[in-house]
Amino acid sequence: MISRKIYGPPGTGKTTKLIDYVKTFYKLGTPLDKIGYFAFTTKAATEATNRMLDAYKHLQQKDLKNFRTLHSFAFNRLGMKKAQVMQDEHYEDIGAKLGIEVTVYSNGQETTGFVDSNSEYFNLINAARIKEVSIENEYNTGMYSYELEKNLLYILEEELNNYKDSFKLYDFTDMIEKFNVAKLCPKYDVVFVDEAQDLSPIQWKMVDILRENSKYVILAGDDDQAIYGWAGADVLKFIATQAKKDIILPQSYRVPRSVQDIANKILDRIPDDRRVKKNWKSRDEKGKVNYITTLDDAPLYKDNWLVLARTNDRLEKLKPLLKDMGIYFQFKGRKSFTASLFRSILNYTRWQNKGDKLSLSELKDIFECTQSYHTLSEERLYDLKEFGFSNTQRWYDVFKINPDECLYIREMLRQGEELNKDARVQLSTIHSAKGGQADNVLLILDNTKTIREATEKSDDKHDEEHRVWYVGVTRTKQNLYIMTAKREDRGYDVESLG
Repeated sequence: MISRKIYGPPGTGKTTKLIDYVKTFYKLGTPLDKIGYFAFTTKAATEATNRMLDAYKHLQQKDLKNFRTLHSFAFNRLGMKKAQVMQDEHYEDIGAKLGIEVTVYSNGQETTGFVDSNSEYFNLINAARIKEVSIENEYNTGMYSYELEKNLLYILEEELNNYKDSFKLYDFTDMIEKFNVAKLCPKYDVVFVDEAQDLSPIQWKMVDILRENSKYVILAGDDDQAIYGWAGADVLKFIATQAKKDIILPQSYRVPRSVQDIANKILDRIPDDRRVKKNWKSRDEKGKVNYITTLDDAPLYKDNWLVLARTNDRLEKLKPLLKDMGIYFQFKGRKSFTASLFRSILNYTRWQNKGDKLSLSELKDIFECTQSYHTLSEERLYDLKEFGFSNTQRWYDVFKINPDECLYIREMLRQGEELNKDARVQLSTIHSAKGGQADNVLLILDNTKTIREATEKSDDKHDEEHRVWYVGVTRTKQNLYIMTAKREDRGYDVESLG
């Protein structure tokens, strides 16, 4: 029996609640090596670790070795080495050896290439293993591109297994499977499992092993935020899991009233037998929900923003529009303009116009951005003329910046963007933004066939789409902007809920 099951609606402080439980056990004398804290993502495991280190200054990273993802825990218990883990190049090697070309879609463009680690073929094979179903059954879910060739799936599966056997390599699913067979699990006084709604069938087996070896087990999650069904997550298992006590966190510290209204109406589309009803309070602030049809209608020129879409391709199409607007943004961890290049341009023009000499670090930035190669170590002020630079050269020629980028830089400067700081505007898929938040959220609706159907249907296949958009709107702390399609080409019709 699970000791506690904690339901954490958006912004209700689920992680804080879990860490409070950890602290309680620790204060009561439970050794840290008898506490296991397992998260679905590395980000979540790191956050929990850092919160404990902040709370107890005498602790070190090594004291929290049991604060891990399930994959990391399996890796550690099996005594594996990094060299044994499958990497992107291994999948690419398999595809190249087979010599079978497939259609690849990247950034909205159709190209031809060999299968690789990002291929839907390998994704499908792995999903079938995670869900513990046949390739045939996974293929028939309809979640994959119609271009996938079924026969090729079986060829790749055999080649993948042979390749791993030959080189004694393992993927992440192998780690969980081998752990479940070996059951190399220490005995814990208490085990915490965060984001339990995202666990796959084989991960639930691992949790069962942990439970058998523990006195107390505390699960935390939110079925309404279960958006990884495509990756094998079994939300109904989370809902069905019995606990001695269910706790629903009652107060959101993030979501304002108007956004909660939209969120609740989205959840109303999911039948009661496929979710747990939860009463939780929004923040006292009303907030504001705005419906717009173009990017220009969102005040992206000021404050911080989280721009969300269902797919990366949708976000890729936004990038040139944001550049035309002079908006400084970040996408997939990459800034639209690097801070070092910006600093180098400013320092170069300062030297050019005023004759100011540059420090060693400033000089090294310029060398890096101009691909100049000089070995320097002396900490002094330098004149760029020492290295062949001329103060008659314009900065865009020195740094080989094309005209479009020049226009972008000038527009950003005109808008007052601070390019030496983190980008104000963050672009992210809804899945990647889970757990994140922002004062201002711009949600880009989509109009693919699957998503349109989700507005009209309610079943296991389409419930997850409702949950995806629920996660999207509940990232908002103050202002939510929903960019809709034209009425005749409506996508997921959130506007109808307003």
